[in-house]
Amino acid sequence: MPVEATATVEKPRTPPASERLAGAYAQQASAPSIAAAEAAAAMAEKAERAARPERAERPEQPANVSQLARQLQSLGVPADIAVRATTDDTYGAIVEAFAALPVAEPAPDAPGETLIVVGESTHAVEVARFVAEAHRLDGEHILFAGRNAAAAGIDGKRRITGAHDARLWAKKLRKSDAPSVVAVEAALDESSWAAAIVEAVRPVAVWVVVDASRKTSDVAHHLQGLRRVDAICLRGTGSSGDPASPLSLRVPVALLDGRPSTPYQWAAMLCERLSLVGG
Repeated sequence: MPVEATATVEKPRTPPASERLAGAYAQQASAPSIAAAEAAAAMAEKAERAARPERAERPEQPANVSQLARQLQSLGVPADIAVRATTDDTYGAIVEAFAALPVAEPAPDAPGETLIVVGESTHAVEVARFVAEAHRLDGEHILFAGRNAAAAGIDGKRRITGAHDARLWAKKLRKSDAPSVVAVEAALDESSWAAAIVEAVRPVAVWVVVDASRKTSDVAHHLQGLRRVDAICLRGTGSSGDPASPLSLRVPVALLDGRPSTPYQWAAMLCERLSLVGG
């Protein structure tokens, strides 16, 4: 007759965290195992005692700093930037914190170089004109890619009608003795059209005008569709409850409300907002 096999299963041993558990398995464990278990438990207890005073002695973050950080985050400032505001002076703290932001490269200014500004019609043209004035360029060096150049204040002769037309213009712009700026009309759902113009022109840099009141997730989707973005031009911060939220896009900011983006410009805007909410 077949002999029935009997398997012996050893009860799994839990970590010896106390003498009770060690005693429960004393009959199954050898003397060296018990000694090792007791040593491990003693070491764990010693480590726990050593950690207690360390936690107790750890200094707490000053209340005013943490409050400022929370207020900045409520205005859309990313947490890793907000927590850098550590000085007592609010303006100085924000300047210090925003010094960690990535800096946008200046608009291209060499002959034959082109900057593309993507945005809603008039907003893109405003930025294009700002850049042109900064580089002392006349209106002939500003082009418009969109539906109605006249409505945007651009001569129809300098209108780009599509990707094919953009390639023809690109050849002329590269031979120019001055830099050029192309304002590309594109709403948040028209990133494909703008991307085609960018690809045809092959500019040195691409800036995108972003309204601070728009949902950041929608803007992120728009930027992804453009496939190339070197900097954003943030506008409309006064009409947004969290004007700094576009910083979460992690794209350098070239202009802030029509002025060059600097830590001082950010500090002035955010301090004004904090004063309105009692900060």
